[in-house]
Amino acid sequence: MKTIRLALILLFFIGFNANADDLQFIISGKAIHLGGPANLNENNRGFGLQYDFNPQRNWIPLLNIATFKDSNDKTSKYVGAGIKRRFKFFSSEQRVNFDAGILALAMTRRYYNDGQPFYGAIPFVSLSNNWGGINATYVPSIEEGTFPFWYFQLSVKLMEF
Repeated sequence: MKTIRLALILLFFIGFNANADDLQFIISGKAIHLGGPANLNENNRGFGLQYDFNPQRNWIPLLNIATFKDSNDKTSKYVGAGIKRRFKFFSSEQRVNFDAGILALAMTRRYYNDGQPFYGAIPFVSLSNNWGGINATYVPSIEEGTFPFWYFQLSVKLMEF
């Protein structure tokens, strides 16, 4: 748990002192499991923040932190860093972006790894415009008895720097 706390402090310090592009509020929402028992929680409500750094030739480094209810209806938390490739559609003020990337993260889950942090990397895609977007993440099965799923979030831009 100390690792997660330290990472959260570093994320806050680095994120808010960097020369960045935008800060987004993340609203976690829906999971769609690909198999498994019918009693898995698919209402993964939660919230977080994502900080996108200035794009470097359509590549955007990012930091992400969130908490949500997992498939077993228990609170999970993660902090991560990643990179995404931006593909822009339309050159008007109402731009539409498609992003594809990967997020390396440290996560805690109550019934996994005795509640201690574990590490991983997950792919994601996002469809966004000037105000926010929809994120989709594919989470593979990580051990016997777990099931892969798609995880969806809504992002709302808070500030642009």
